[in-house]
Amino acid sequence: MRKAIITLLAMASAMTGYAQYRDVKLPEKPAQREYRDYSSRDKGFWCAVEAEGGSSIMSDLPNMQHVTLTFTGGYRISEYLRLGVGAGGRVYVNNADVRNTDNRFGVPVFANARGNFISAYDRDGVPFWSFNIGGVTNDGFFASPAIGYSFGGLRDNFQIGLTYTIAAFKDCTQTSRAYSYFGLKLGYEF
Repeated sequence: MRKAIITLLAMASAMTGYAQYRDVKLPEKPAQREYRDYSSRDKGFWCAVEAEGGSSIMSDLPNMQHVTLTFTGGYRISEYLRLGVGAGGRVYVNNADVRNTDNRFGVPVFANARGNFISAYDRDGVPFWSFNIGGVTNDGFFASPAIGYSFGGLRDNFQIGLTYTIAAFKDCTQTSRAYSYFGLKLGYEF
């Protein structure tokens, strides 16, 4: 009996020692999307950098094109409404035939409201709206609504949109005119 107990203890010791040094495989991480904490992304500060190119579409007057680069910052109330202010630079093409200045450059300063049409919680791309209202140095008042599509979720989005801009300035005959522009806007919002 004593030999049996000693044999059992020796086998238990050997098994314990073997079990301690064997290579254990842990489960692999599941292949799924990473968790996104949407509640922290729903409110707070946001910024956008946007480039826009457009052309006026006047049938009886000479047309003028512009290229604009803007920076906008503000507060995100929800994914459906963000408010902010912005500024940038604008370069006019075919300027001498339309505006009453030789200066081809302007600085737009504006207020901005924007938001999503539908929730971005479960989607990586959603349609959005945007509205700028303000003024341009050496020109005057402008308003610019835009609609487009935003790729990327709630934050860190690439955006592409169509804009309509109406701008007031004095033309070469010193007459105050309202020029309409259609344009394409590309941007990044974070």
